[in-house]
Amino acid sequence: MRVLAVLDERWDSALTDLGFKVARALSEECPVAVAAIPDSPAWKRAQGQGFELFPIEDPRKSLPFKPFSSLKSAVQKFSPRVLFTIRGDETLFGAVLKKRFGFKLFRLHGEAKGVKNTFLNRELHRRFVDGVIVSSRKLVNEVIAPLPKIFIPGMVDTEVFRFSEDGRREFREKLKAKNRKLIGVVGRLDPVKGHRLFLKAISLLKRDDFLAVIVGEEKNEKLKDLKTLAQTLGVSEKVIFIPERVSPISHFMSACDLAVVPSVGSEVIARVPLEFMACRTPVVSTNAGVLPEIITPPYGIAVNPDELSLSKAINTFLSKDLKKLGKIAEEVADEKFSFKALSPDVREFICGRV
Repeated sequence: MRVLAVLDERWDSALTDLGFKVARALSEECPVAVAAIPDSPAWKRAQGQGFELFPIEDPRKSLPFKPFSSLKSAVQKFSPRVLFTIRGDETLFGAVLKKRFGFKLFRLHGEAKGVKNTFLNRELHRRFVDGVIVSSRKLVNEVIAPLPKIFIPGMVDTEVFRFSEDGRREFREKLKAKNRKLIGVVGRLDPVKGHRLFLKAISLLKRDDFLAVIVGEEKNEKLKDLKTLAQTLGVSEKVIFIPERVSPISHFMSACDLAVVPSVGSEVIARVPLEFMACRTPVVSTNAGVLPEIITPPYGIAVNPDELSLSKAINTFLSKDLKKLGKIAEEVADEKFSFKALSPDVREFICGRV
């Protein structure tokens, strides 16, 4: 069985990450090629892992003819038995090509905007889509409900993300954390990621035994504005900003005693919280997106996205046995959300329908 994975996202998003991991899972048992926008993160990632690659045009940058033609060319050259897509444009193109080329069509639904419940979408899925991978139960509506489906909220590669005692020690020494409890936040500086909410939440903590570290590059939120807010709130001495990529990030995650995911939106696919968990770190999060489907007691909790709720949750966890809870989080990540645990489910779901 030959699979063509159409990964047409332009960014290194959680959607790209999960789509790529599905492709990897399938490649363990059958030939898989990747169709991607040249020089995109998906293209470079597939190139680095030796996947056969086919270039496609970005469907958001030109009229539909060129993107459709480029996908058609990839299908003609590779002759897939399965076409796997992660976005609506290529799913529509796949539906048009399906009868002529005789492949099965599968779709990953994991976009923050959700699945539009329109007549066209319902008919497209009912008539042409053979199965869907869904990242969150919140996405299920009349479009998805009747179809064969599997829920994959995220997949963490525990060969890459795993606890490192040496990494923990070295990073804590670098940060001069000493005996303080290290609270970690990882995510681009963007309003949706809730950094302002996090700063307000820790300003309500009536304790001095912690150090907060925010790792993330500037996107739609200015670093200087967050630093100004931290100063206004009186927590600038308790917060360290690292506005650049940290490598390996697993060492930083291992160094943290508690992770916080303060997002105020999105998070339809989980990546960062699962990576923290795999590195033996319990997680406090908001209830945005898929987070409450993953972050549950005893190793974590998902709360309303307001500073009082988040502050109370952080304070409660800082008083717990974080080392013990971290080991539970690691076990859950390994047994329920790891690449090795979910890969067989993905293969069975798709290959069993071909």
